[in-house]
Amino acid sequence: MAENSRRVRDGESAHVAFMAAPAHGHVNPSLALVRELVGRGHRVTFAINADFAPLVASAGARPVLYESTFPGIDAPDDVWPTDPVAGMRLFFDEFVATLPQIEAAYEDDRPDVVVYDIGGFPAPVLAARWGVRAIQLSPTHVAYEGYDAADSPLAVEESAELAAFEREFEDFVAAQDVGLTAMDVRARPWRCLVALTRSFQLHGDRVGDNYTFVGPGIAAREGDGAWAPAGGRPVLLVSLGSAYNNQPGFYRLAAEAFGGLDWQVVMSIGRFFDPAELGVLPSNVEVHEWVPQRAVLEHASAFVTHAGMGSTMEGLYYGVPLIAVPQAVDQPLNAARIADLGLGVHLPKEEVSVPALREALCTVTADPAIGDRLDAMRREIAAAGGPPAAADIVESCLS
Repeated sequence: MAENSRRVRDGESAHVAFMAAPAHGHVNPSLALVRELVGRGHRVTFAINADFAPLVASAGARPVLYESTFPGIDAPDDVWPTDPVAGMRLFFDEFVATLPQIEAAYEDDRPDVVVYDIGGFPAPVLAARWGVRAIQLSPTHVAYEGYDAADSPLAVEESAELAAFEREFEDFVAAQDVGLTAMDVRARPWRCLVALTRSFQLHGDRVGDNYTFVGPGIAAREGDGAWAPAGGRPVLLVSLGSAYNNQPGFYRLAAEAFGGLDWQVVMSIGRFFDPAELGVLPSNVEVHEWVPQRAVLEHASAFVTHAGMGSTMEGLYYGVPLIAVPQAVDQPLNAARIADLGLGVHLPKEEVSVPALREALCTVTADPAIGDRLDAMRREIAAAGGPPAAADIVESCLS
């Protein structure tokens, strides 16, 4: 690695540049770390598109804007690919389009260190070109020894389409002439901060020493506001996240399953269908396009979730038992992990019914062993150190 033009001494303010794919599951996990670094006196910039500029600015970073190829923040869920190769290509197309834009934007304001999301492919390339360290911040499972074996749940089926994609990715990285391979960019970070616990990580005992499990960074987000339960009933949050949530049939089943029970049922349904499609709702069921999830989970006694890693970690941070109903991408893997660790139940979407939802709620709230394991997970999350531990590592890479 070339020498950085500006060495940062202990205690000196640094310029930290963040880079992430413009999607909630990729931006949100970095916000608490941004706040921590800003609070320590560092200057933080964040390369991102206009959709997420207010969010990163609210955490204290200066947005560095580029034009993205990603679906917009309000795009319906049917534009997000479910095919694995199509999903990888979505990130690759963003890499090709944004690399020159980000490089130009930082031409006169080079950072001292780069922190990047797993989809922030321009980051390791630009860091190598600029002669600074690049630290990955992973919001999900990371590579482990043997992770690409045929029986790995992270493996992608071999195909001509996959082979063509791999060649295209390798050729593009080689053309940058920075001494990195495609695997270096995609799956072999120099250093990685993992925003989950080692016990939740798939095969955590096989993860290398350059990965540090700092746990999730839970932070208030732009527009969160305050939230409090309406009365003395336990709170049940039902949400399928910010993508793949155009599911009126699922929410009708949930309203029927939980309506009339002695619960305050809070359903976050997204903005892609008219709430009137759900019909007349039971008096204990309330429907919102969006809720301040972190604030609701502080009061929740159960959480029906799509098992996106961000939502999963938020639920575990607050010790809320999970009913995982995965929809796409890595969510089935996360849901299986929730069940394997006894932190809730996994209900495949094709098995969702009124009786199955009611049974799942009874199981996760009545089994004391689930509560004990949730308590242990909360202790592990606290011990991991969160954003302060992550910021310590970032600062250690400055000199």
